[in-house]
Amino acid sequence: MAVSNEQDVLRDVAALSGDPELAAMFVAEALDHLGTIEATLLQLDDQPDDRGLLNDVFRPFHTIKGNAGALGVITVQSTAHKVEELLDRCRSGKHTMGRTEVDVVLRAVDTLTAMINDLAERAAGRSGVDLSVARVSLIADVEAILTGVQTPAAPSEPHAPSEPHEPSALPTPPARVTADAPRSAVHSGIKVDISKLDTLVDTVGELVILQSLIQEAALVQIADPKLLRNLAQLRRITSDLQHSAMALRMVPIRQTFQKMARLMRDLTQRAGKPVELVLSGEDTELDRRIVEDISDPLVHMIRNSVDHGIEPREARLSAGKRETGQLALRAYHQGGNIVIEIEDDGGGLNREAILRKAVSQGILAAGDTPGDEEIFKLIFAPGFSTAATITEISGRGVGMDVVRRNIEALHGRIDIASERGKGTTFTIRLPLTLAILDGLVVRAGDERFVIPTFAVRESLRPTAAQIHMVSGEPRLVQVRDRVLPLVCLRRLFGLGHLDTAVEASTLVVIEDQHREVALIVDELIGAQEVVVKPLGASIHVTGISGGAILGDGKVGLILDADGVMKIATAGSAHLEAA
Repeated sequence: MAVSNEQDVLRDVAALSGDPELAAMFVAEALDHLGTIEATLLQLDDQPDDRGLLNDVFRPFHTIKGNAGALGVITVQSTAHKVEELLDRCRSGKHTMGRTEVDVVLRAVDTLTAMINDLAERAAGRSGVDLSVARVSLIADVEAILTGVQTPAAPSEPHAPSEPHEPSALPTPPARVTADAPRSAVHSGIKVDISKLDTLVDTVGELVILQSLIQEAALVQIADPKLLRNLAQLRRITSDLQHSAMALRMVPIRQTFQKMARLMRDLTQRAGKPVELVLSGEDTELDRRIVEDISDPLVHMIRNSVDHGIEPREARLSAGKRETGQLALRAYHQGGNIVIEIEDDGGGLNREAILRKAVSQGILAAGDTPGDEEIFKLIFAPGFSTAATITEISGRGVGMDVVRRNIEALHGRIDIASERGKGTTFTIRLPLTLAILDGLVVRAGDERFVIPTFAVRESLRPTAAQIHMVSGEPRLVQVRDRVLPLVCLRRLFGLGHLDTAVEASTLVVIEDQHREVALIVDELIGAQEVVVKPLGASIHVTGISGGAILGDGKVGLILDADGVMKIATAGSAHLEAA
């Protein structure tokens, strides 16, 4: 079979460009089928004799080939046809489905995914990439298997050429994947463009705000019982509509977990360690954007767990552990948040090594005695790594910094629990959605601000004895066994000086990455659920992450705890005498 060249690719782009709506359906359905194939292949890798699983892989390949042929996308059709030929021979019993065959079909999934995405980019008028080498290599390996000249199929990642997979020199069994429940039944549904969905959610958010404005005005000025009943009914309907619209943005985390299962299979080959991946909570739903953005942090954390957390087999056996390591990936709802846990049964974090490294890098002073939790958090510092050697998997001290920054960008937090010799658990807490925020509304001067509830530790009215003076000015407050810096919210944003004594004001203690400050506010208005509005791509204000229209129609700025900490550290927002 002749492998198509760039001219064939241009012909396929022209075929897709002829009917953009049909092309969009083809791309979306093909990528869905490829995701299903990858997940089924990982099961087939562990159960190679299961004919049902083999048929579940064959059918979507056949569908992709047929749809591509109907549209005239010949490169995709011919590539899928060649892999389908191998699968058909396996399911007819003429060929055995083994490790090499699974490897090459997984490569086919990667290659076809990259090809389809590339064609979609080109059809949209953007530049493409040359995938001819990956295509030639794939088809050559399939031909070799079909003709009986079996060659080891090196796993590859067409979508990430900067980190090519290499076959391990050690005969490592594949990573086993187990789940806590069977796959859910298929439900009927329709595909909706994401931009249309986001527009709907934004419009419903505006409706909720307008309803609040009408409600407040009516309650103050009108005493008509019938109108008030109708307004109450309007509030209930609006609230239901808002929650229904938000539910449309919610998607299961299953697809992200399936990507991690594929990653685990490749990592165990490269690291030479047998590891079992245990998945639970795959049907847990959260905001679509969070599902997309949490993928990179999970990749970095799983890489570190496999490379540094789980010991080599000899070390595990000598420690009395079973040869196969275990890594659990769990997701569940807790209150208004989603919790994702990554737990391994490896050697745990080396507290002493982390402490020594932190001292040598000047992060901690030689005499400091921080607690375990504070020490473990140091692994998120930029460039921090205790790895003795740098491997192709990890060890450069970059990945965990990316994890911290990405999770903070999602308004989440990450905690670490580790026991030497027994393993480590990373717990990520994220909001269910980024479109709606539970916040504490406070007043500073004539302005109001929204503090996300996940950043609020407590609020209090201090006594004079709790206030500590520095150079004649109140700079610190004693909150039980902690001494916290005072930050005046008025001063923070240039709203003038505090016109009352600190002890006559309200303090809101906020926390970010185990740093705490006490914000001085004029008034604590109360908790409120607000619709988040971005400031705009060209607007960046340190300490502010967005805005929200409050119930009376006025705008409240949403505070960013990390930005507030940075301003406080710079010393520009401390209380000054009026």
